[in-house]
Amino acid sequence: MLLTGLHAVLLVPYTSRAIDSDLDVSKYILLNGSNGGPTQVNIQNLSATQTTQYGGDSAYLVIGSGNGQVSGSFNLLDFPFDKLNSVLGYTTDTNGIAHHGNKTIAPYYAMYVLSHDKDGKAAWLGLPRVQFARGDVNPQTNNDNTVTSTDQLTWRGMNREDGDIFMQGSEKMKTTEEQFQTALFGKSVLTSLEGAGTPATNPSQG
Repeated sequence: MLLTGLHAVLLVPYTSRAIDSDLDVSKYILLNGSNGGPTQVNIQNLSATQTTQYGGDSAYLVIGSGNGQVSGSFNLLDFPFDKLNSVLGYTTDTNGIAHHGNKTIAPYYAMYVLSHDKDGKAAWLGLPRVQFARGDVNPQTNNDNTVTSTDQLTWRGMNREDGDIFMQGSEKMKTTEEQFQTALFGKSVLTSLEGAGTPATNPSQG
């Protein structure tokens, strides 16, 4: 499937780190062209490492069932300050200062990615359970031009309680936005991913 564009990313946190915890859809974070400016989502290691077993002087069997250590990166122009702190598990004091240290524990999120195929049909990618991290912060001096420092996060995926670690859908298969959100989140969270998003008034229960 040829993907073109990155229209929006929707993050929904879990209520706790327990494997059977629910999603708190009221605390969703919508990142799009008017908020955050996502530029790239990279997903790696979907499949388990394949191992070839040899017998009789030939390749007899390839072993590689299940998923790999799914991980990747997430780049944005400007992740909103308060939301970035929440995603990374930073604690914020009464003066609005975010603190990160040896007691920081980043929460788990479900991540929804909206792209399109070459024909303009919606294409969805879903990571049911991920944890985000940040490596570098790299401000640089301005010169003749303004130099900006963008937000770069990494993430690792985990299997959901039902075993899922990755999902993908396509409008070409007659799948709808609501159906994909329900499969990923357990209910429809937003009926529109434009602007600030439109919360679903009667979310379908999964």
